[in-house]
Parts: sequence; C-alpha cells; structure tokens
Amino acid sequence: MDRLAVPLGDLIAAIGRSVADAQLTIDSRVLEHFSAIYDQGVDAFEPLRAIRYQPTWYQIAEASAQLSVALSVTGSDVQAAPVDANYQSRFNYRRESASSLKFRIVPVPDAVQPTGA
Repeated sequence: MDRLAVPLGDLIAAIGRSVADAQLTIDSRVLEHFSAIYDQGVDAFEPLRAIRYQPTWYQIAEASAQLSVALSVTGSDVQAAPVDANYQSRFNYRRESASSLKFRIVPVPDAVQPTGA
C-alpha cells in the first residue's frame, strides 16, 4: 500500500478536525472585529448598543466530502490511499476500481441539559 495510506477512521477524523478548525477561524474573526469596536471605548460602542447592533455570526452548516480511494485491510484496520495520477501509474491501478467514500458532516443541536443535576 502507498505511503500516503492512512486508517479510514483517521482520514474522516482529519477532515472533521479541518472543518472544526475552519469554524474556529471564522468565529475568532467575528470576535476580533467585535473586540476592536469595543476597545474603542464607550463612546464608539454606545451608538451600536442604541441600534441593538449584534455581530454577524457565520456557521459552516454542512460539509460534504466525496473521495476516490484505494482500500486495503491490514489486521483490523481499513487503510485508504488517495487515487491520483501518481498512484495510478505507480501501481498500474485503474481508477474505475477505486472505492468511492462519501459522507457529510453536519452540526448537531446542543444537547438539553437536565435541570437540578
């Protein structure tokens, strides 16, 4: 198997972490903007408060991935390697026989916390 092969679960987890990192970057930018306004002092902030200004929050509502990979089983792990031109020529691999992995990452609403716990 190719040196770029990784356990399938690690590949999906890495994509999930990348989506989470992107969301964190977006959230941080909104906070930086709001802090810059707030740091200008009460005089700059009061007109915004008067018009009930709220910073705009952006959310990655869904991320989809569709990958062409070559799968192999080693022990109890399923390894996935990207099927690109290099992989195809190196292993004389036909792209038509690649596995297609498709999944979505979607936000889940906050869990309801029991009261009085």
